[in-house]
Amino acid sequence: MKTKAYPSKYALPKEIFTVGKTRFKWYDLAEDPAEVSSQDIQNAKTCIENANENFQNIEDLGFVIMHRCGKNYLLLVCTWRSENELWESVYYNGTGKFEIWDRNKTHLPTYCVWEMGIVYHESQAWKKYLGTEKSESDKEKYLNTLFEDEV
Repeated sequence: MKTKAYPSKYALPKEIFTVGKTRFKWYDLAEDPAEVSSQDIQNAKTCIENANENFQNIEDLGFVIMHRCGKNYLLLVCTWRSENELWESVYYNGTGKFEIWDRNKTHLPTYCVWEMGIVYHESQAWKKYLGTEKSESDKEKYLNTLFEDEV
């Protein structure tokens, strides 16, 4: 049985996105990150700003992966909750707006091979941050790892 080869995808670090007290590093992920439209990004940001997780009132750091999958998107919203665990909410856009992806199952997909590059980069940056005094300067150093060359 022949299977279709998967195309490569590329991560593009974009910006620091702030929602209330939570600051996220933003990554676009796609075969061609230029195909991630500004309107889709705005829809994703609105979703995060209005999420039930209430990022507005939680002082936290994390990252967002805006993953273009064909014509649709997965929106992975990840925070550290100031601990050593990664917390995640996943939204899906197949209809023009982002909705929570109900994953109430026993065995779930987590990160695809292209998302894992971003997650690895972020875990390394977070390990460094955990070893600091967690001052505002230390938070800025963590956030600035978004702009490092290799993701």
